[in-house]
Amino acid sequence: MAPSPAAAMPLAAEPDEVVVEVEEEEERGVKGGGGVAGLDEVEGLVVGSYCHDVLLRGGRVVGETLGGAAAFVSNVLDAASPARASLAVVSKVGHDFAYATAAAPARHPPVLCASPTTSFHARFSDDAASAHAPDRQLRRVHACDPIYPADLPDRRFAYGLAVGVAGEVLPETLERMIRLCRAVLVDAQALIRAFDGEAKGGGAVRHVALEATPYARLLPRVAFLKASSEEAPYVGVETARRRCCVIVTEGRDGCRLYWDGGEARVAPFPAVQVDPTGAGDSFLAGFASGLLWGLSATDAALLGNFFGAAAVSQVGVPTFDPKMLQAVKQILEKAVKRPCTHINGNTFTFQRSSIHDELHKSLQEAAMLVCEQKQANSPATDNGDVCSINELTSLPS
Repeated sequence: MAPSPAAAMPLAAEPDEVVVEVEEEEERGVKGGGGVAGLDEVEGLVVGSYCHDVLLRGGRVVGETLGGAAAFVSNVLDAASPARASLAVVSKVGHDFAYATAAAPARHPPVLCASPTTSFHARFSDDAASAHAPDRQLRRVHACDPIYPADLPDRRFAYGLAVGVAGEVLPETLERMIRLCRAVLVDAQALIRAFDGEAKGGGAVRHVALEATPYARLLPRVAFLKASSEEAPYVGVETARRRCCVIVTEGRDGCRLYWDGGEARVAPFPAVQVDPTGAGDSFLAGFASGLLWGLSATDAALLGNFFGAAAVSQVGVPTFDPKMLQAVKQILEKAVKRPCTHINGNTFTFQRSSIHDELHKSLQEAAMLVCEQKQANSPATDNGDVCSINELTSLPS
């Protein structure tokens, strides 16, 4: 169903409640910041841990990389946001953290704590060399300390992204984010992931129903909730869409947006899949970047799909080609006249704009160039890649 012409959603917190919360924060010494209209800078807040990711196939290690949603999200936001946008990242790691000075470092310094860095093992079966194979099986091997409300900066933000992967974003931390940020975007995995006992090989990742968690009561104060197609049944889309906008990524079918009274499907982009890790994180960051550029939610999801597809072409946090980024920014500059408007206001529009199809076509051409370059530079092998790259596919959900 196409969105109605006037579709718009206010931030869900009641106005009086917002005023009271802002006054309370100011009384406690919270500084003004990006959430105030008219400032030259629009600052965002990303909350979630950096991780050590170990990729295994057939019982052997085929890659060790920087991981964690905060790494993928900040990577895209740093690359794709308008010039006026800046970013603060709150992430915790242990003294064993391996990527502070690596060739592909965590560019935003994390908080050091006594516990070890969160670590995941992603296990692929031997037949995962096909891009159509089932997704990886995740196990949490180590868990760093959670992120507490007091760990967040004492200033206001235009927007925030809660992107936990290992239970590190506590309910009270998310509530604090909502008070600090004019709009909050949340990845469902931060809310519904649970972990089996730390048995040999680590704790297996599973999901719990969102309604059974302490996060459910906060949904009416969240702007957007992103879930993969695997996570969607645990989120309860029909219930959640009455409280906030729910975005479900559907792999090679793109994504769908659901809000109270409407929904929209957004087309995917081609990708050469090597490692699906971080596709959803990169989608959410691309979507947020689209809002920063001034796109409607439906148009911004195109940018989300684009960066989700681009992320799977490399193992770990991807390095984007500067020419590709320049082309994307030129496309966006042509598409919008005034960046940094929607995410800094009190409403988000869902209308598919008149430039939607043209925007998709332009981004699709950029995506095809990325695929062609990847195929030319990295011929398909079967001696270590997690997935083969001899076929085009679309981003995993």
